[in-house]
Amino acid sequence: MSVPRVLLAPTHRTGLAAAVAAGVAEVVGRQERHVRFHHLGALCPGAAWDRWEGASFLDLSLYDPDTLAELYESTTRGAQLSLLASSTGVLDACGAGSWTAVDVARILDCPLVLVVDCRGWGAGLAALVDGFNERLVGLNLAGVILTGVRDREHREQLRQVLSGGRPPVVGCLYAEDGPGWDSFAPGPWGLPLDPQVVESIHRQVDTAGLEHLAGQRGFLAGAARAVERGPQEPLVVVAGGRGFTPWSRDSIEALRAGGARVRRVDLLEDRCLPDDAAGLVLAGHLWVDMLPALARNYSLMRELRVRIGDGLPTLALGGGMLYLMRRLQDPLGRSFDLAGALPAEGELLGDLETPEYLEVRAERDSVLLAEGERLAGWITADAEIIEAPVSRGFPLSVSGSGWPKPKLEGAATTSLLCSRVLMHLASAPLLATRFVAACAGYAGGVSR
Repeated sequence: MSVPRVLLAPTHRTGLAAAVAAGVAEVVGRQERHVRFHHLGALCPGAAWDRWEGASFLDLSLYDPDTLAELYESTTRGAQLSLLASSTGVLDACGAGSWTAVDVARILDCPLVLVVDCRGWGAGLAALVDGFNERLVGLNLAGVILTGVRDREHREQLRQVLSGGRPPVVGCLYAEDGPGWDSFAPGPWGLPLDPQVVESIHRQVDTAGLEHLAGQRGFLAGAARAVERGPQEPLVVVAGGRGFTPWSRDSIEALRAGGARVRRVDLLEDRCLPDDAAGLVLAGHLWVDMLPALARNYSLMRELRVRIGDGLPTLALGGGMLYLMRRLQDPLGRSFDLAGALPAEGELLGDLETPEYLEVRAERDSVLLAEGERLAGWITADAEIIEAPVSRGFPLSVSGSGWPKPKLEGAATTSLLCSRVLMHLASAPLLATRFVAACAGYAGGVSR
């Protein structure tokens, strides 16, 4: 049976819907129930994350509707509740395309709860909610969460206004009591959530009522079940943990579907890779405040440098490329000696508030892409490379909205692909299987 699910979407841009969804996930999770949380659109470091195991997001800018449904089904398998949240208005364009939260709700046959900013509103709120309901044709506008409520008198006034057959109110967040409309969604360093925030959401959101609405979902046909991986499958090690957040839990699932066993390596705590590691993925986001600690893990950085030099198939995307450099300067002007697998220096200028989407074209074959292949990618940090990493034969070109011409990007060898651009492994056919095949070839050629 399809997992109970509900999408929290605001009337207009805010991080509050994601903050509320994260709080509800925390409340339900403390009851020892399995909850999954997805954001709509690729995430920047300042947005809500699923602990340190990677972001779960859905993005029609990166793949088609059928792929979205398959990714969602695989990552919610076994969950007892699925919470989805948008930081963009329910009718406003998300990501790099023209898709909206409405499109995702339709694809997933998902009940929708409208998050409304009630500051200064009275009787006119009924017209606002009715107007949204009229525009959300064919969707189940199942409930409303009121925010910015002045006091109990204001709350009762709004509840009365929204009576008479309109969607039920399942939350009422008072102004100055917990997160507000202008709040940021919690980043990875904000999880687990502050107990006061969780307590505030617990008091002001009807969690049981929200779960009841989640049960109004439609049926989703399940994708093919993942095959249990045995020891003969290549082991791909994925960087994660405190200090480095993987770019996409969905991409990790794509590695498994492509035939790999997956294990995490903690760039802060682990001192070496598993002996049988046949591939390495360093794709995601460096935490600036953890750079000093990451730079002190000399043992792991030395092993990565040696193993990559020996031909270990490796993807280093986003912060992963920066981690492999010889030296990196942070936004405070501090410099750190890092892994040194790339003979280059870089500067991390800062995290972006919203992702920037780019079109990526492979200029030559690599362990991930075939020459001429195109896909959508995204960046979440502003970073500069001071020296050409390997050679002038850049493996990629990238272009963005308003750019006069594409720019060359990245570094590559026969077994390594690096780029500041993050790429989802479901964005084009064969990406995951191509990389896993390289890992299997490496495993078969390395004597034990």
